[in-house]
Amino acid sequence: MVSRKVLSIDGAITFVVVVVVLVPSVLLFEENLINRCLEVNKDKKNCEKALALFKEAYVGKDPKTVTPDKYNDLFDEFPFNHPCEKSLLWSKTSDLVMLVEKGKCYVPIAHNKLGYMLDGLFWCGKKNSPETFTEFSQCTKPKINPYDSFWTTASIRYTQHACGEVKVLLNGEKDDPYKLDSYLAESEVPYLDNTKVTKLDVIMAVKTKGRPGCNDKSLKELKKELKQKKIGYDCNEVLRSQVEKILNTC
Repeated sequence: MVSRKVLSIDGAITFVVVVVVLVPSVLLFEENLINRCLEVNKDKKNCEKALALFKEAYVGKDPKTVTPDKYNDLFDEFPFNHPCEKSLLWSKTSDLVMLVEKGKCYVPIAHNKLGYMLDGLFWCGKKNSPETFTEFSQCTKPKINPYDSFWTTASIRYTQHACGEVKVLLNGEKDDPYKLDSYLAESEVPYLDNTKVTKLDVIMAVKTKGRPGCNDKSLKELKKELKQKKIGYDCNEVLRSQVEKILNTC
């Protein structure tokens, strides 16, 4: 963009041309993804490949056509490879998951490469456009959209990788801590592999004891699903002030 200013110096008129270079938001978005990737993997070519496969899923496409399977190539190339017994599921507890120390006891999705790259971001494309749009106001949000489709695939693949006694961190201060339209209920619990997962251990975070907690009615559906899958179930109420210590004590 070019703007022009007129200055008056001792009666003379001087024209100053100011050139303002606008950096497209798409470049900032992609640079951010590459930088995040490099924090996890120092191989720039590897990170560039991850970015290219990520963009193939949605760039130039009508958002409502970007179904979860569009990200299969990305997750096939960059699968979850953390120790499967360190998997940590969660719902409505993002603030507590942030307390998990990297590389210690648990490895939530956001500590993996692809999860770390996209955590906290929003994006979409538009049909026949080479751009990426990163603001809610720029994208319609139909039921199927690039953002939700990515996290659906991420959740499914992450859960399929889990093994042993899997922990899930729930918010005991919310109504229906096991909400049926959550990623946990739709894209994680149904994909627990009972040939690898022996038990789902619920950590119910509460401010004070006395709320429904582990007796919340929404957990009945969770227990029912696990019973059908022949996966064990346990639930323990933990004060929010103690969650950090529990998550970082192996």
